[in-house]
Amino acid sequence: MKIYVNAYLFKNLGDDLFLNILTHRYPQHMFYIISNRYKSEQNRKVLKNTIFMKVLNKLGLKSKIYINTKDISISIGGSMYIEGWPLMKRNKTFGNNPYYILGSNFGPYKTQEFYQEAYKLFEGAEDVCFRDQYSYSLFEKLPNVRCAPDIVFTLDTSKIQITNEKKVIISVIDCETKIGKQYQEKYENMIKYMIRFFTQRHYKICLMSFCKLENDEKAIKRIIASLEDNIKENIEEYDYKGNIEEALNVIGQAQIIVGTRFHANILGLLLKKTVIPIIYSDKTKDLLKDIDFKGKIIDIKKEEDCILEEKDLEYKKDITEQIKEAEKQFQKLDEVLKENE
Repeated sequence: MKIYVNAYLFKNLGDDLFLNILTHRYPQHMFYIISNRYKSEQNRKVLKNTIFMKVLNKLGLKSKIYINTKDISISIGGSMYIEGWPLMKRNKTFGNNPYYILGSNFGPYKTQEFYQEAYKLFEGAEDVCFRDQYSYSLFEKLPNVRCAPDIVFTLDTSKIQITNEKKVIISVIDCETKIGKQYQEKYENMIKYMIRFFTQRHYKICLMSFCKLENDEKAIKRIIASLEDNIKENIEEYDYKGNIEEALNVIGQAQIIVGTRFHANILGLLLKKTVIPIIYSDKTKDLLKDIDFKGKIIDIKKEEDCILEEKDLEYKKDITEQIKEAEKQFQKLDEVLKENE
């Protein structure tokens, strides 16, 4: 089958994992995306987002000429339905194809108008599988809406090099880009506190960027520049550029993951690391609630100081059940694509 995919295509590690997992799961089918940042490979065909394509989209012809020539459409991604972002319009995003929505959470949202628009979009889908119970609860009256843990829990980890060195990975965001500049000083002071905390305990430290476009790298450089010279010497920086295998092996080296990025926490849990989540949005809070996480949690938006204790470095959460349940994200898609292999 020919499948059109709508995803967040901006070299973000978490979203790249979504796309990778999807295309590797169904190797007998062809997946089509529109992007200037990716190359065609194996069963993934990339059409460049040229001026011509942008004109077609503006004229409302992209669906007719490109999307409607596919058999089905899939939207796969995490925070795809936030109020204030353009809500996907059925005809522009999915064309006239049957469409499937996988791996998302809904919100944050403020208005009933936005909720009702989303309700109509979800109602028309063949299948909607959210990744958190809160989002599911908002649309559970729809018979085609389900819930299963995040798609990245289904990642095959067998080829990842897991060395468990005395090392901590700290995934960093730029607060101004993600949640507002008013949190920047507090957040970056938290990160510097953690760097000093782990340095005193003789851990190697790696500050990790998941997405250049969202200014993770700028935040990392700003943090490193403000540290004392003797501490800077103990810090590595890893910037994700699109090499998924390399990035996963970097995470596999560490014993501890301090995760501001949502998928830093997922990957840490998946690779059986100690995970210390830093919450900047409800999606992480909802994840931790759903899996009954009992370890240390730090919330950027709360007023308390960031204090780590030795016991926080030992907690590990068994996610055997989440790994099994996450396969249900693909339950309906399996019925369609595996029948047509």
